[in-house]
Amino acid sequence: MTAKEADILYIKQRKVRQWTVILVILIILAVALRVRIRDVNVMGNKTYTDEQAEALVFSGYWDRNSALCLINRIRGKKKSLPFVQDYEIILTSPFSCDLIIYEKNPIGCIVYMSNYMYFDKDGVMVESSPIRLQDVPVITGLKFGHVVLGKELPAGSPQLFNEIMNLTQQFSLYEIDCETIRFDEYRNITISLSGGDVDVYFGTNEDILAKISVLHDMLPEIRARELQGVLDLSTYNDKEKGSTSSFKLRPTDNADLKNNSDKSEI
Repeated sequence: MTAKEADILYIKQRKVRQWTVILVILIILAVALRVRIRDVNVMGNKTYTDEQAEALVFSGYWDRNSALCLINRIRGKKKSLPFVQDYEIILTSPFSCDLIIYEKNPIGCIVYMSNYMYFDKDGVMVESSPIRLQDVPVITGLKFGHVVLGKELPAGSPQLFNEIMNLTQQFSLYEIDCETIRFDEYRNITISLSGGDVDVYFGTNEDILAKISVLHDMLPEIRARELQGVLDLSTYNDKEKGSTSSFKLRPTDNADLKNNSDKSEI
């Protein structure tokens, strides 16, 4: 074999190797692009159901591609999702993954510019949404300043800010689900429990921790008796003997309940 023939043979072999590598890469890409995540194990979610969280993260066709999920995780590329601080996609196989949700966990909100503005346990505004979360109370009856995400709730004074934080934190701590926290012109406080059947009148902020504590203790009986009306805790004081509360029933079609002027001790 002459030198020229050897060179021609080498060039042909190199081209064959190059095309073989390209073909292998194309086959790998074709297989990788066809491998899709089918099973998703969702963890850490409270605001969203498993199905809702999965639909938000994997909303597009290519979002379920295992190879792209791995590439996006390496690049740190993620979607911005309402009420979600962060999330992780951990591949457990080419066809399954763990989806870990880290929620913002708002404890209260106000209505501002036709949106619900949510704040966390530190009073920092964390979300703006037209969606009303049912387990997060709305603060009403107060005027707030300009609301900015990432900044504190503009309550107008440190005293009022601390009062709102104290209320919402205690309701969250005691797992008392309420729809609204209403302030009247004298800053007396009334809350509506979830479901709207029971309002609780706290009155002033004085002894509010004791009032919230006794409400927590009374809730099982209120629910067991399916009471509807107004629970007055404005005069309750755990330091005074004989301190009482009263429950005024709402008019209903239930023959077992009396008229609105009747009061029931709990």
